[in-house]
Amino acid sequence: MGDEDGKIHPQLQPLAEQLGGAQEPWSVITWTRRSDSARMLAGLAARHQEITHEILDELPQDWGTLYVRELLVAAGVLPKRQENFARLRLWLDTTLADVSPHHARVIRPFAEWGVLRDARRRADKGRYTAGAASNDRTDIRTAIKFITWLDDNSITLVDLSQEVLDLWLTKNPTQARGLSAFIRWAVARRLTSKVTVPTRRHGLPSRFMHSDELNQQLRRCLNDDNLPLEARIIGSLTSLYALPTTRIVELTTDRFHRDGDNAYLTIDRHPVLLPPRLAVLIEKQIASPSCRTSVLQQPHNGTPGFLFPGRPPSRPRSAETVNDYMRKHGLPGISARNTAMLEAITDLPPIVVSDLFGMHPNTAYVWSQYAQTSWAEYLEAAQATESGIY
Repeated sequence: MGDEDGKIHPQLQPLAEQLGGAQEPWSVITWTRRSDSARMLAGLAARHQEITHEILDELPQDWGTLYVRELLVAAGVLPKRQENFARLRLWLDTTLADVSPHHARVIRPFAEWGVLRDARRRADKGRYTAGAASNDRTDIRTAIKFITWLDDNSITLVDLSQEVLDLWLTKNPTQARGLSAFIRWAVARRLTSKVTVPTRRHGLPSRFMHSDELNQQLRRCLNDDNLPLEARIIGSLTSLYALPTTRIVELTTDRFHRDGDNAYLTIDRHPVLLPPRLAVLIEKQIASPSCRTSVLQQPHNGTPGFLFPGRPPSRPRSAETVNDYMRKHGLPGISARNTAMLEAITDLPPIVVSDLFGMHPNTAYVWSQYAQTSWAEYLEAAQATESGIY
């Protein structure tokens, strides 16, 4: 980070101080000696110019660039931005550069107005997740693949028929969801005839645990000091509020607050009362989060940090990593969440569950219908088995 005289680049001074004061100095030494991202950082410092997001945007958008950017954001060197949306924008520019001009005349408007506009709106509200960005990339890739296939078969978008669309879906059954956004956009702008992508119903949940098992898992999370703090909190949030891991990792510290003796967690828009034991666990996590990097999260104009910071801490832990982490500690996620959701939807009206847990009302209604049929049959069968009837 310094010049030939050893003088630190002024802008990088905060990062240098944090690395110099790391609790595990050998990890920093190893990183500086072996990491491509460390060499990239040295190259940026050698330019003797201000380091900005725009300069990083000009570099290859690989893991090294992403890590350096997040490192600088975490140290307070660069301002925080909605990185999921920004990376989508950069990816789109690179992707469209490889698309033929006559295809780009269709794909670019779809990407700009059918995908990016909605993504920007969600990003402005702080609700544009990495999963949402991945789905948007899939929509654009699928549109490019479909347009290319039409061209290879000498079919124009104007001449697209339902039979032709069904033929493509038959050959590409797993890409129906990705194509539906493009078809809706094209039909709405009369670029094609009124064709539709058939809606595929998602399979109903099939993985559950008995209520006693769920309660036992919750008691373990709340009371077992041998479990890591993060595992206890994540398991409790899953068992109590049926939160998927993708929602849990996106929680920020400002979602937790106390009001007198009571503590609350705002999952979506409305605060949810927390059990006292869980509130204490969350307070401990906020005060001393698990450190996976030598750089600590710095505040940016009051921007809160993640409850479960990743590496670097300016981004959350990945849902896949957390799921593996929970399984290692014997805490199932999907079966616990499904059971917790059915118990919640049985005790509360669907609209209340929707408001509290940030679930779409239609989804809550589907769970309600399911709870009135299959869940009742499941409980009856489970009780009969315990009674020795079967």
